[in-house]
Amino acid sequence: MKIHTSLCSKCGEPAYGTLEIIHGCACIGEPDDDGVTDYTGYTDVWWDDQKTVLQFPDRDPGPDNLPLVCCRNGHTWPT
Repeated sequence: MKIHTSLCSKCGEPAYGTLEIIHGCACIGEPDDDGVTDYTGYTDVWWDDQKTVLQFPDRDPGPDNLPLVCCRNGHTWPT
């Protein structure tokens, strides 16, 4: 991957990574005596479903549809 715009235009921080969509299963425990079920604190991430977010999600990647990167402050931009 080549990052053409490596600094965030909002805060000046460098790109930290790509914005990704991943699916997973947030695991739950057994219900307690009141029937309340809590999360176990563990999420099983389905890495094979991971996809980089593009400017236009409904189009193929290319020079007119770039991946989004993000800085540590959570700002995103196409590059």
